Amino acid sequence: MNFLPQSRKSIYLIAPILGAILMLSFSVQPILAASPSNYQSISSSKPGSLFTGNAANSSVSASFNFIGTGGNDTFDLTGGNASAVFLATGVLNNTFNIVTGNPSTGSNSSTFSLVSGANSTFNIIQNNFNGSASFSIIAGSASFVNDTSTGKVSNTLFSINLGTNSTASLLAAFSGNETTINVVY
Repeated sequence: MNFLPQSRKSIYLIAPILGAILMLSFSVQPILAASPSNYQSISSSKPGSLFTGNAANSSVSASFNFIGTGGNDTFDLTGGNASAVFLATGVLNNTFNIVTGNPSTGSNSSTFSLVSGANSTFNIIQNNFNGSASFSIIAGSASFVNDTSTGKVSNTLFSINLGTNSTASLLAAFSGNETTINVVY
């Protein structure tokens, strides 16, 4: 009969110790806020996935790596105040919507490396009047690259390799000292 009361004493002593351990384990946060850069890597095999990478308000460098293997995916990518690197890869029938810089300052140094299969569309709006933008685009047949700008844009580098029956329309107001365009069909 004496066993039960002693067990309760042990439980009363162990409970506060376990509570303190649990409290410490939930109150200690990972040190992500101290990181000097923003990194995001996402992959999805679900068709019709939406990938969003936005560095427009970032004051530090940012890196985004998106992989869509389901097809019919949408990639919404926005460059930022600091340097940003966007890697986006899709299978086919994808849409890439890109804004190169911060809309109010137009400053950035963004790099976009985009790969997709056939029937893909790349809608690019350049507003990098104070910064540079670099594009490496590889797409399959029947793809379309449409580049426009909100005004004059600074240094821009395009390296585009498209499959048969594809079109590239580069209508931005290029005004940078270092603008290079290379398109191969």
